[in-house]
Amino acid sequence: MRSRLNYTLGLIALGLSLSVLTPMEVQGDSKNRGLTDEAAAELRAAGVDKYLGEFTPISSEDVGDGWTKHSFDPDGGDGPICIAGTDYSVFTRAGNPSKLLILLQGGGACWQDLTRCNFFSEAQEPPVSRVGIWDFDSKDNPFRNYSILYMPYCDGSVFGGDNTVENDESFPGGVRYHRGLRNLSAGMDVAKAAFPNASTITVAGSSAGGVGAAAFAPFLARFQYGNNTHLTVFNDAGPIAVNLDAADAVAARDADWQFAQFYPASCTQCSGFGQQTAIVEWRLENDRTIREAFYETDGDATNIGFASANLPGFFDPLPPIIPFPNGLSQTEYRTLILTVHGELNDAYPDRYKRFIVSGDASHTALQSARFYDQTADGVPLNEWTDDFVKMRPFWSDIVEDFIPLP
Repeated sequence: MRSRLNYTLGLIALGLSLSVLTPMEVQGDSKNRGLTDEAAAELRAAGVDKYLGEFTPISSEDVGDGWTKHSFDPDGGDGPICIAGTDYSVFTRAGNPSKLLILLQGGGACWQDLTRCNFFSEAQEPPVSRVGIWDFDSKDNPFRNYSILYMPYCDGSVFGGDNTVENDESFPGGVRYHRGLRNLSAGMDVAKAAFPNASTITVAGSSAGGVGAAAFAPFLARFQYGNNTHLTVFNDAGPIAVNLDAADAVAARDADWQFAQFYPASCTQCSGFGQQTAIVEWRLENDRTIREAFYETDGDATNIGFASANLPGFFDPLPPIIPFPNGLSQTEYRTLILTVHGELNDAYPDRYKRFIVSGDASHTALQSARFYDQTADGVPLNEWTDDFVKMRPFWSDIVEDFIPLP
């Protein structure tokens, strides 16, 4: 329930006190480190932190392999909840208490006339297979000894929405609960409670989770942990780049998800109808020490499908992997992502870098064998990621020359 009075119940399994869940003020010398005082005030005024401290797990249980499941009361739709009204849960796994990986899972997106998202938290329990970043025994895994907060994705609004859509005849049950910001905030509270002393934090996400990781999640991490943390963001194929020609889809996301209400006032380029990379640029300008990484393939079949959805002549369900009838071509999608993410790299070349693979239609890499096998210009992705999180000076921006899809 949305009450501070019930904090103790949900935290019994964590053995922590109520006080650790209280959102922190962003601390430190904000003129030189982290988020500026002015930026923090703008975000609060916009309501980005409005759900921090509002939701407490009603149960926390050991589910094996080091994972603890924390479940929330949906509170009739006012609490953390999945899009179809089912319960929401997050998971923690203890490792090095000073290092924390916050992982936002992916699973499509839903808006008016497009139902392509995961409905259930239970469908995304922590991966059992030890692949990608989940291979905790691999010395080549930069996150092998990190503590972990793992957030399933089931809100349909890429962890950013805050709206209820009723009377949607195309959706099972007719009501969509877009509760992305509430789910994200509830998870961040659990992270702070479970791992209060984390000083090295990576906020990462795959696909839809990558969009969430690149949007509001880093701000919530700053509010919870302060400016004296080493904060990085890894966006695993969450394109953020918007195909503005798909005007109906752009308008539907803006209306259904209601995410634009959380944009800070001074971000004049931030709009539900513009490029969503604007909030990343604003963050890089106003958070002086954050560093961000973007991974993508220029033939990403999944992202090309979503970017093409609702274009005139484009059909639903989404098309086969290749070709993309009436949708974006590989070259058009490449131009889109290189343009908008290139602008971020141009403006902040030391703190925003890309790993763009050409001639490949695969989607995401962090949670698959591609994390070790994928290369760009001969550099393995896991090694590039290791350079990123360890702040090595030779961490580089890599964009492969164009290779057409087979």
